[in-house]
Amino acid sequence: MNLSIRTPLAAAALLAIAGHAAANTTHDAFVDVAGSAAFDGFNQLVNTRITRAQLGAGVASNVAGSDQTATLQRLTGGFYPASFGLYSWSTDSAFAINVASAVANLGTVTLQSFITVDTSQGVDGLLQAGYLPTLSINGGAQVLAATSYSVTPVAGGFDMEGNPLQASPSNPNYGYFSWDLAAVTTPVTSFRVNFGLDTHASALAFQLDQSVAAPVPEPGTYGLMLAGMGVLGLLARRRKATTTQH
Repeated sequence: MNLSIRTPLAAAALLAIAGHAAANTTHDAFVDVAGSAAFDGFNQLVNTRITRAQLGAGVASNVAGSDQTATLQRLTGGFYPASFGLYSWSTDSAFAINVASAVANLGTVTLQSFITVDTSQGVDGLLQAGYLPTLSINGGAQVLAATSYSVTPVAGGFDMEGNPLQASPSNPNYGYFSWDLAAVTTPVTSFRVNFGLDTHASALAFQLDQSVAAPVPEPGTYGLMLAGMGVLGLLARRRKATTTQH
C-alpha cells in the first residue's frame, strides 16, 4: 500500500495540518477546507448517541455549525455504533454520505475521515481494494474516483482496550479525499460519496465540504481585458519613445 502524498493538493492539506493552530471542530486531525460553502461533520459515532437502526436509515451531521445538508448511512453489512466508533467484528459494510441538495455551482467535494486500522494485520478500513471513496452525481451510477487523496498516520483514537493510540505507519487513520468537478458540464444538484469499511476497522469521524467553482469570465469581459492590455501597451511604448527622445 502506498501511503505517500498523491498530489500537490494533498501535500497542501498535510502542510495545513502541521500549521493548524486551532483544532477543527469535527476532529483534531481535520483541517478547515479553504473556500468551503457548506460543511457537514459527523463524530461521536458511538452507541450512546446513535443506534444500528438509525445508522441504517441515515444519521444527520451533528457537529456545531454543520449545514445539515448531508446524511451518513450504512447501506449493507454488519458495522454498528460501538463504544469507540463504528465497528464490526464479523462483516464488512458499504456506506454512503448523501447530499440531496448540493450548493449552487458546486466545484469541489472534499471528504475527511478518521478511521483506526492496522494494515499489518490486514485491517485497511476504506483503503481496502474497492473500498476507496467514489462520487456519483444527480442520482446517477457514476463511480468517480477522487481527483486527489492522501492518508496519514496521526495520534488519536483508541485500541480495543481503550488505550490512546500514537501515530503508527500501520495505522494511516487520517484520510483527505477531493473531487474536482471542473470537467463536469452538467450542473450538480445532488451527489453521493460511497465507500466501504472492512472488519475490525473503527470509524470515528467524517467531514464533508462543498466548495463553489470559480466564476468563468463572460466573453465580453475577456474583450475588455484585452482592450485594457492594448491601451497599457500603447502607453508604455509612448513613454519609451518620449524617454528616448529626451
